[in-house]
Amino acid sequence: MVLKAEKRTEVGTSASKRARREGKLPASIYGKEVESFPILLDQKEFDDKVREIGENGVFDVAVNQGETYKVFVKERKDAALHPITYHVDLLAFKEGDKVSMTIPVYIRGEEEIEDGVVTQTLSELDVEVAPADAPEQIEVDASNLEIGDSLKVEDLDLPADLDVLTEMNLTVLTVSHPTEFVEPEESDLEDGAAPEPEVIGEDKEEE
Repeated sequence: MVLKAEKRTEVGTSASKRARREGKLPASIYGKEVESFPILLDQKEFDDKVREIGENGVFDVAVNQGETYKVFVKERKDAALHPITYHVDLLAFKEGDKVSMTIPVYIRGEEEIEDGVVTQTLSELDVEVAPADAPEQIEVDASNLEIGDSLKVEDLDLPADLDVLTEMNLTVLTVSHPTEFVEPEESDLEDGAAPEPEVIGEDKEEE
């Protein structure tokens, strides 16, 4: 499905608020060979499309029922307190072009590590890839790891057409001993009574 868009004739906070009230989503299209320009998308159509193809999915946008651009969501700004998208930047590209994008990293198999605790230290990878070939996410299997093990970017099983821009020696996850809970020592105070505060500067009585 091609998403229909219209060029924005008004920009600014007031115009954006008015557009959102009408069910429109403010957006921008830009690219290597496309000078950035503002558009309006149908909010529901956009949300439905992203649910269908995923955050890194590719789709077509026809502007004013004219030129069609093949795009993906480069940046998305959501409201802080409501599940509403305020604005999206759409990067236009041509078939075969590689672009820079961010792929989320997810850990699976943690529940199969009986004693160790998995700590994820890297949640996404910066890569260069043709958008049509970009995975929606990168899954890392931790099920065979033991306490003391760790995985770096260079250890991951990544698609061959993915050029990783993130430093290869960065740690993605570690497996460590669980933190032991230490019982507090019994207080010498009886019945949990707190000691009377000492007034600073007050002379103590000599015995």
